[in-house]
Amino acid sequence: MVALTEHADRRLRGFSGVVWQRVGIAQALLADPQLLIVDEPTAGLDPEERIRLRTLLSQFAGRRTVLLSTHIVDDIAQTCREVALLAKGRLIFRGTVDELTRRAEGRVWSVVTDGPPPAEGTVVSALPHEDGMRYRIVASAAPSAQARPMDPGLEDSYLASPRDEPGE
Repeated sequence: MVALTEHADRRLRGFSGVVWQRVGIAQALLADPQLLIVDEPTAGLDPEERIRLRTLLSQFAGRRTVLLSTHIVDDIAQTCREVALLAKGRLIFRGTVDELTRRAEGRVWSVVTDGPPPAEGTVVSALPHEDGMRYRIVASAAPSAQARPMDPGLEDSYLASPRDEPGE
């Protein structure tokens, strides 16, 4: 399940961090727990290992509860049905990934400019473009006359979520 068969006859000393992470997951799964809590399980893994571990956690979650604590938004988007956002130790959102993503509808913009990004909003990404830079911006209103609306992603929704309001 955790791709350790090739290491079955070796001692643990000297293994890479990736193998250690797999060993830790294997140890946690040995007891067949009803609740599995993992903290940043894919941090430092290459894309193939991240996909393998996310798939394993998703399969495991089909029969049990998996609590995934992570700052890697793509892991959440690829693994979780439900999400909770915490800010300053308080719950600010609890619901499905789709519900969270929809909260940013009408608040994500694309702006192409040969100057600096607009002052309003939060820049999510900046990519070189033939006409300057293309900025993806989260803002409550169009940050400039050149702004074009975009469909939100999970990262946009996280950035659009108020940090000072109590949640449900």
